[in-house]
Amino acid sequence: MLHRKERAESFIQQQLTLLLRERVSDPRVAALTVTEVELTQDRRFARVYVASFEDEEVLQEGLKGLESAKGLLRRELSQRLSWRFTPKLTFRPDRSWQYGEHMDQLFDQIAQERDAEDTESDESE
Repeated sequence: MLHRKERAESFIQQQLTLLLRERVSDPRVAALTVTEVELTQDRRFARVYVASFEDEEVLQEGLKGLESAKGLLRRELSQRLSWRFTPKLTFRPDRSWQYGEHMDQLFDQIAQERDAEDTESDESE
């Protein structure tokens, strides 16, 4: 059952990605990427996580664009799913890449500090 749910989530993610590119003309959603879809066990609700690799303002505007396109997306999705009902979509921001970028910066900073310490200790010897 879990494998079936994962396949359904993946299919919805793919279809939403295509719909955003092909059917939604709102320029606010152009910079968004669908990163994950989580279905409830009964498949009546789908949390759709989206990211923008630009700034927070672009992400927030994109979420507003998605809210205005929600009806179109759900209607188009219903035609592509062979289910008795189509899940209600809720859009949420995915900021995981920002967290990863922040961690990379911290690791770079630590490496630079270690290099500086090593250089100082080599010079004092």
